[in-house]
Amino acid sequence: MTRFRLITSWLLLLIPTLLLGVGALYLLKCEESRLEESARATARDRIAAIAGNIDLAIAEVKDGLVETMQALPPGNLEQQADLLEEWKRSNPLVRNVFVWAPGRGLLYPDPEMPATDEEAGFIRRYLPLFTNRAAWVELPMDRYPESTAQEQVSSILLDRKELRQLAKQAPATASAGQSYAAEEDESPLGSGGWRHWFADNRLHLIGWYDSGGGAQRIGVEVEMMALLSRLLGNFPVSPPYGETYALVDGNSNVFHQVGPVEIASQKPLARVSINELPHWQVSAYPNPESAVSESGFFLVSSLLVGIFVIAILFGGSLLLWQAHRNQRDARQKTSFVSNVSHELKTPLTTIRMYAEMLAEGKIKQEQKQHDYLQTIVRESQRLTRLVNNVLDFSRLEQGRKEFSQERIDLAALLHQLLDSQLVRLEEVGLQLSRKIGEVPVPIDCDRDAIEQIVLNLVDNAIKYAADGKKLVVELQSGSHSVVVRVRDNGPGIPAQHRQQVFAKFHRVDASLTTRKQGAGLGLSIARQLAEGVGGSLAFCPNAGGGSCFELSLPMGIN
Repeated sequence: MTRFRLITSWLLLLIPTLLLGVGALYLLKCEESRLEESARATARDRIAAIAGNIDLAIAEVKDGLVETMQALPPGNLEQQADLLEEWKRSNPLVRNVFVWAPGRGLLYPDPEMPATDEEAGFIRRYLPLFTNRAAWVELPMDRYPESTAQEQVSSILLDRKELRQLAKQAPATASAGQSYAAEEDESPLGSGGWRHWFADNRLHLIGWYDSGGGAQRIGVEVEMMALLSRLLGNFPVSPPYGETYALVDGNSNVFHQVGPVEIASQKPLARVSINELPHWQVSAYPNPESAVSESGFFLVSSLLVGIFVIAILFGGSLLLWQAHRNQRDARQKTSFVSNVSHELKTPLTTIRMYAEMLAEGKIKQEQKQHDYLQTIVRESQRLTRLVNNVLDFSRLEQGRKEFSQERIDLAALLHQLLDSQLVRLEEVGLQLSRKIGEVPVPIDCDRDAIEQIVLNLVDNAIKYAADGKKLVVELQSGSHSVVVRVRDNGPGIPAQHRQQVFAKFHRVDASLTTRKQGAGLGLSIARQLAEGVGGSLAFCPNAGGGSCFELSLPMGIN
């Protein structure tokens, strides 16, 4: 390998590896952003539900207060004032009450002589409203950017309101007072209404009902602290995932919170406005440990990608350097490797496949990991035996190969061998059918020879008969011998090549076989091994198309 080829090879390794690393970091960043957006959307949905419940609770309070005012009996001003005062004393949600008439202004409490400081403050707060310098009908409030959650809450309120109106809808013959609920929002002033009012840097809520055909209004100011304290039950006691939820007023002050986060030092994960409390909002704050975990995820993942890139570059450089050193040795071994690669590929492929599956962490069950490791050890041992057998190939051809005799269960051995090849069969789309049975079939034979014969036959089916989609392994036992048949539905072997199929280095001259690697030694070694243990290996066409190999083995001494 020249210096130019070595540098070129190293650059071909470096550039794709760096691109792979940059792409992995980009994907990690995208995944981090996706996780953050998913957490934000989930939190927004949760607090939208809280805000919706708060809006519904306030709407119910409003309806209840209006219905109470509707139920007040008519009377003179003094009687109405007494009833309203009694209502204020008995209902903790009522802070102040009033009576107002168009053209005459505030009738009760007396704006000239308020009875208490609270009444004086009430008159001062709403003086623009009572003197018609401010509209009784409230203009729409600006909303926060979270339009999706806000529209969801508004839709819930609208549906609830329509259901409430339908439930209260009176018959056509009902009196005007009974049909009030269906008409309360039809005119600009209406038969009643509510108005949010900002005074003394605080939010207030005032409602009224027109009695006497609109000639007079009785109204109520809600005690906001009593109302808000009864809304806190809509917050969960323990927010999920360690998040923190807070009710924030119009001055960005936290009125109530649940959760461990120090809100002053955190940016909201999501926020949703409350329709019934203008400029108030429900905010969600992330769990600090979760934020650290997300940042740690990107950091650790980046480190792993960096280690992966460095490992590839370092390992690739070592391989290139080693390849440069061993070039001369490789040239001397090329001829030998090309002749024996067919026999060595089967155990090597199995070892590599199971090792990669274990290295990638795809196998979680300990039992499967143990079985795969055992398969790797077993295939490594068989690889050693195959190398020794190939080196002794000349002695095998001369009939001087020594075989050991041991008692083995042929049925169990076949199941074991086929189990080790299941993954390879599945990869090429071959469906394995076993006609072996579970009854032990004891024979005296060389285990290694049988393993090599069967695996060579299965390997040939994987290479050349995958299009047939089916592989059948059959075991039949007789009184003096057993027969193992390996049948496939592949393209088969042309008649002119059937006599030479077991010849050394012979390969069928067809596109199907020329695309596959091999030296043409597999069937030759299999037949000689079969003959060496006192059996035989023969080929016969499969009745349904394809190939069938029959391995006959003696039963041995019982």
